[in-house]
Amino acid sequence: MAAEPLLTIRRPPPRPALAPIVVVGVVGLLLLVVTPLVVRSAPPTQATTVIRGKMGSKADLFRDTEVQKILKRNGIEVVVDNSGSREIATNDVGRYDFVFPSGQPTADLVLAERQRSNEYAQAHVPFVSPIVLATYRPYALALQAADVAAPMNPDRPDPLYYELDVGKFVELTELGKRWNDIGIRDHGIQNDNLVLAHTPDVCKSNSGGTYQGLIAYAKNGGKIATAENEVVALAESLKPFYRAQGAPTADRLPFYLSQEGQRIAPIVVIYEHQYLAHQLRRPGGSPDEERVLLYPADHFETQPSFIALNENGAKLAQFLRTDADLRRRAVELGFRVLDTDQSTASPQLADLLAERGIEAPSADDDHTRAYLPPLDLFEKLVTTVGGCP
Repeated sequence: MAAEPLLTIRRPPPRPALAPIVVVGVVGLLLLVVTPLVVRSAPPTQATTVIRGKMGSKADLFRDTEVQKILKRNGIEVVVDNSGSREIATNDVGRYDFVFPSGQPTADLVLAERQRSNEYAQAHVPFVSPIVLATYRPYALALQAADVAAPMNPDRPDPLYYELDVGKFVELTELGKRWNDIGIRDHGIQNDNLVLAHTPDVCKSNSGGTYQGLIAYAKNGGKIATAENEVVALAESLKPFYRAQGAPTADRLPFYLSQEGQRIAPIVVIYEHQYLAHQLRRPGGSPDEERVLLYPADHFETQPSFIALNENGAKLAQFLRTDADLRRRAVELGFRVLDTDQSTASPQLADLLAERGIEAPSADDDHTRAYLPPLDLFEKLVTTVGGCP
């Protein structure tokens, strides 16, 4: 009788971390190797703190994709509700961790209300952004010919920045002057609309209300109105200018950046960072030379006030002031970030503009500073001009 053949079972080589379990059965010479299922644990993730805020034009900062990535890397998610800056102060803010109005008047209203109710509030100023009048080169040249505006850097062939005499500008409006009357046709445009700056809704926005304060300061001979009857008289004189703009809107920037802007809103009141962000979005070395800025000779240095309403808000405020990546991105969005001592603007913005081939606005505060009336009188001015509730 022949000997039965030997069946040799070769085991697979062991794996470094986990040996397989081998089950052998001879059923038609079938070899079955079963390897246990390996479940690997995910690496621990950083806990995310969701911080909620209410803010106006500065909402662009936290909606920027790059800013969101920087915050996420540091365990922070910011959710913001849009609101006009003045509207922030006239509504309940209790469900938010912070509010971020664009100017001091609104910040003062919020802080005063929190103090009255004995609630937490800390104010911080991470950057500044002046109020400006954005226009187009033909309109700036027409105002220059009328001795109302002058280029800040006359040696440049196509300057981006002009200084505006607000008193003379308002006088053109009071006299009923049209753009055609002051020679806009000489610059290839025909426009029979009133010479006028268009502002956001004064009842909701800081820039709209502050511009009214700027006009009032100019009309009052460069003096602060200090009595209620004086403020009311100035406000009544400003009403026709405001009503001539048509229906109020929350934001004038989309009109300015549209193709129809030169016709429907040739001068709009915005913040400097909004214009610079537009320029910085363009390819390096190719600034938009048709859109220019008018800086009021009597000006306000608006200081957006980040007001922390609790510890989460304070955490975000600290991050805004100190994180290098976030500060760099704020500069790329056109903001003048402050130095570490919080007293002067950093040169980062001017350096970035020079790197991109864009003329930088003046960094020093060499214009005449205008001042708003005391808070209660400023509120009277705004509510009278806008018929605010």
